[in-house]
Amino acid sequence: MIDTIEPMGQLVWDCTLPGETKADQVWPAHANGIQVSKDRWLLVYATRGFRFMDDDRSIVYQLRESRPDGRVVKEGFLSRSFDGWDPAGDGKKYFKQHGHPVAFGVPKGAVIKGRPAPNANVFVAKWRVVGIHDRGPVDDSELPEEDKQRWKGIEWVSHKINFRYGWGTSAGAGVEWVQFRLNDREDDIDILQPAMRLRQKGHQTGPAFCSPSDGQQVKSMNQSFVQASPFNDDASEWADVNHFDGGRIAPLKYAFNPGMGLYEWIETGPMAGTAAKGLFEASLVRLGDGWVIAGRPRFDGRRRPGAGWMRTDDLFGRIPPPVFTATPNADTPITVFLAADGVMRLFANDLTRPRPGRGGRDPLWCWDVDPDGFAITDPRVVFDTFDARLPIRPECDPGVDMCKLLPHAGGSFQYLVHRVRTRALTIPYLEAVVTPEEVQALGIYYAKVHYPEEHPGRWSFR
Repeated sequence: MIDTIEPMGQLVWDCTLPGETKADQVWPAHANGIQVSKDRWLLVYATRGFRFMDDDRSIVYQLRESRPDGRVVKEGFLSRSFDGWDPAGDGKKYFKQHGHPVAFGVPKGAVIKGRPAPNANVFVAKWRVVGIHDRGPVDDSELPEEDKQRWKGIEWVSHKINFRYGWGTSAGAGVEWVQFRLNDREDDIDILQPAMRLRQKGHQTGPAFCSPSDGQQVKSMNQSFVQASPFNDDASEWADVNHFDGGRIAPLKYAFNPGMGLYEWIETGPMAGTAAKGLFEASLVRLGDGWVIAGRPRFDGRRRPGAGWMRTDDLFGRIPPPVFTATPNADTPITVFLAADGVMRLFANDLTRPRPGRGGRDPLWCWDVDPDGFAITDPRVVFDTFDARLPIRPECDPGVDMCKLLPHAGGSFQYLVHRVRTRALTIPYLEAVVTPEEVQALGIYYAKVHYPEEHPGRWSFR
């Protein structure tokens, strides 16, 4: 059980790289992290702008000393956003977005079953990409009357009302990955495979980028929020669950190829979910010899979805139909992890427990999940912007979401990271414009989950 969840404040409040700082109207958003050696951790995060909602930009890494909140040894780009991207090679140019990165791999110096891991010090980072473009102003007839007056003459507004630079396209939508190692001095990373489109082995070219085991066809793929889990005992294979067009999710398996010294995407499991009962933003948890998949249901306009749950002992053979729970009662991101104490935990927002005067993503909650029947109990607050006295006005709609429980390194507490954001942009949105003081409060925050006893870490070192 959890003793306490201790908020620790900002972990990454600003990016130091050119063009990605708060002075550039950019801030650190989605984050994740893994241990890359006994004395080094790697954080990966996406930057975000203020031009419209989900204004995702670049993928950045931070190499940190000793622990996730240790001294920053190095910060650099894994992939940088830019204007003029031509994903189809047809002359149509877009702004290239990158979002919600994850990473996996066996740390340098790790031993498995008493022996040095042959695939140690090879790591993968993945993220989603899409091209967006300047749509130009839409016809006023597409807007409600109150919005016609509220946003009259405003150039940059939310993509939800489709004015400018919004999500008017899915050009180039997919997942990219890069493979790298920690260098000998442990003061930076060396790229082993540059960033490229993630495609299943045998599908390096052509429109079909993978082949699901149940024979279904897919057109596009988006990225999980949760880092992959070791699939076998020696961690030479890993698995996660991505989401595809048509409201479908499916597991992906990655295997280390000793001859190449790199990982390959070797298998895609069966699809789960349908257009009528779609799932996306899935999490994968290993429980003994079995697996639990949790997905965020698509909002159908009539009810607020909770979560869809599937349990199987044959991840790449058979996935049962999802069981839906009412909790969490919010159409917001969910993430599910197996915590260091062996309890499966869900992190999300919940409209049944709102902070008065705040929106649906404040505060962030944590629940215990029973894998037998998926009962969701013991709600705890992870972070509340009001309790933390952050200088964000309610009319800016502060939000706390995208929570990631980092792999446990041993001891009586475990790190988690999340973001604090606002729906107020640099233009009037919800009748508010974000202020410089509010911009400084945005970023990646972290907390310590304290347990009543110590638990071993995921990795052992020689």
